[in-house]
Amino acid sequence: MHSYARSTPSRRGSRTARSAMLAFTLVLSAITTMAVPSASAADEQAVRQADHAFVTAMNKWNKAALSGLMANGFSWTDATGRTLDQQQFLQGPAQSAPPGAETKLHDYATVMFITGAQKTPGAHVRFVRVWVQDAGQWHILLGQQTNIEGGTKQEQATVPAGTPCDNPCKTVPYHGTPEQQQVVESWQGLETAVNARNADDWARHVGDEFVFNVKENGNPLTKADRVATIRKQSSSGTVTDIGAVVPNSMDVRVFGTTAVMRDTQQPTVHAKPYRAMRIWVKRDGRWQLVYSQQTTIEK
Repeated sequence: MHSYARSTPSRRGSRTARSAMLAFTLVLSAITTMAVPSASAADEQAVRQADHAFVTAMNKWNKAALSGLMANGFSWTDATGRTLDQQQFLQGPAQSAPPGAETKLHDYATVMFITGAQKTPGAHVRFVRVWVQDAGQWHILLGQQTNIEGGTKQEQATVPAGTPCDNPCKTVPYHGTPEQQQVVESWQGLETAVNARNADDWARHVGDEFVFNVKENGNPLTKADRVATIRKQSSSGTVTDIGAVVPNSMDVRVFGTTAVMRDTQQPTVHAKPYRAMRIWVKRDGRWQLVYSQQTTIEK
């Protein structure tokens, strides 16, 4: 009994010491968390700095600086729809990039993109610049501009309901890795739903934050906008015109749970082709579209 009585306060002291140590650890962890930016915040800052450097290099036409910021597979689509790869871009005439008075950074971990609009004398464009992480560094994969015409939203061109959609609904002239094909198949499911005028099925393939800058006038449509349009079409005699993918134009790149898709498409009606880009995010095992932008190819 005497030995037991001496050991009791020892255990109490031990519990008190452990409690104090735990409290100290929690406080230290909180201080560290406040003092050190999160990985996401640090990456966002790095992308903003890289994007600023890219815009500065473009406006000074510093080719060496531009080359160092470009990712493998870089492409640039200007407001006329002309698309250039890295070599064509750097060997061509000097260009400028709009810094944008109002920009927004969209963070998807391994892929971030900056959207905005810029108005200059004689031009008003909406732009997107997509940045991807490579070996711990951020590089620009693509830039695309779309002319803004008017201040109201405008839906895409339509064709008579029942117009066949073989390409891309049933087949796409593209063959990639199994993961890349999954992204393509999600897009095919999305466009099949559009052609069938099935708003609910279409919505399954699209993230709630979805924004779509259409080629018609450059003004953005939201997920709710597109759902409303598809539902309206379901009781009408029209359906959105889905352009066929031009052979050898599609490119899909997967970065973890985010993918970037690019292609050129030819509308069903006798209209000008357009350049399209899309950002996909994998959620709960399926790919969802979160951003898209189109630019009419004028020449």
